[in-house]
Amino acid sequence: MFELWSLTKRHMLAFLKDRSAVFFSFLSIIILLVLYILFLGKSYTTDLPDVFPEELKTFLVVSLTMGGVLVINSMSLSLGIMGIFVEDMAKRNIDAFLVTPVKRWKIIISYYLSAIIVTSVLSLVMWMLTIIYVGIASGYWYSFSVIVRASGLLILYTFISTSIMIFLVTLLKSVNVFAALSGVLGTLVGFTSGIYMPLELLGKGVKNVASINPFTHMSVLLKQVLLEEPLALAHPYFAGYEDQYQLMLVMYGYVNNGVFEHDVSMISIFMGIGLLAIGLLLWAFINMNKKIKS
Repeated sequence: MFELWSLTKRHMLAFLKDRSAVFFSFLSIIILLVLYILFLGKSYTTDLPDVFPEELKTFLVVSLTMGGVLVINSMSLSLGIMGIFVEDMAKRNIDAFLVTPVKRWKIIISYYLSAIIVTSVLSLVMWMLTIIYVGIASGYWYSFSVIVRASGLLILYTFISTSIMIFLVTLLKSVNVFAALSGVLGTLVGFTSGIYMPLELLGKGVKNVASINPFTHMSVLLKQVLLEEPLALAHPYFAGYEDQYQLMLVMYGYVNNGVFEHDVSMISIFMGIGLLAIGLLLWAFINMNKKIKS
């Protein structure tokens, strides 16, 4: 286990010391936050009743925003740290590990563990900062139940995102391709999962694509947790305007749209996503083993 931890620690430190890699891992998140601050945040509050308190608006918009940001964060961070594997393969740093008595499976697992640990810790840190910011800016504090459930989801999302990202990375053949993928993937996922803007505005074709995108359902479930309390406080302000309230839930990406417009429960969807993540992880293990041998 000492060998496995030493390799895992090496990968984590290599990523965290590379400031450009860390920055570009957060680039999609920065773009999303800028979009919400300049455009999307205002558009989500224009139809709220005039008597709606500003503090509650802040609670609502920040919860909505972070429901997408934290999902993108789990994807971009896990992809970013897997750049260490791409670089090790390109520079043949991996050969230094192979001449040691360390078993090959430990080398492969160490990359996955480093991505899991870094992504989990930084995601939870961002979630803790969100809790503090919401409390200070709005005066509302998330309940202990919401904090625990959201934290559990972030750990689950780390496993899912890392499994998908490590599989994608094993298909790449150069550092340049990895850089290109890192530059566009966050934006692509953001638009095709309803995180950058409501799916209702993007047409039926995009909605169907989004329905088979794991990150869409990850965002919906996290929003259902984070928006639980602000929506409960907001609902009384929509007395007599229930249709407007229900439309707001759809626009916020709060409603589960199922798969290809068919009703499918969240439990069934996440069972499928879990099986997909496990399958891709095993496939990635096989691909990495082949790459290391070659």
